[in-house]
Amino acid sequence: MDLKRPTLIAATLSTCGLLASTSQADVDKAIEYRQDALGVMAWQIGPLGDMAQGKIDYDAEEFRRRAENLAAVAHLPWEGFIEGSLQGDGHGVDTDALAEIADDREDFESRQQTLVEETAALAELAQEDDFAAMRRQVATVGETCKGCHDNYRAE
Repeated sequence: MDLKRPTLIAATLSTCGLLASTSQADVDKAIEYRQDALGVMAWQIGPLGDMAQGKIDYDAEEFRRRAENLAAVAHLPWEGFIEGSLQGDGHGVDTDALAEIADDREDFESRQQTLVEETAALAELAQEDDFAAMRRQVATVGETCKGCHDNYRAE
């Protein structure tokens, strides 16, 4: 038997184990990534909500652009919710992501999918000229965000 083969197999398995583990650097990057992605989403939805509530004038082109941008990025933050990156995980990074995410991952993922779907619906509506429908959909998107925040985000 070739002695190099068991050594190669052991090295490969060791490397796979290292790749599967989550390092502190990975956790730090994941938290920063998801916070940045959620910030991008907030940047887009803020003016949509302001237009829907009449706080700023409705601008059809800006509304359409922001709704499309929001739908395009709505799927991004979720890959940053990795193991070891929640509150109480001992990483030392400031995060509002509650440990309850790990306790009910199925619900958390369902809420993610709902947000992706609702933002896509908003982008669709923004192509039309029915501001009342767009206002209702902005409220639906906002309620979707709020539902997740109520369950999985620290105050």
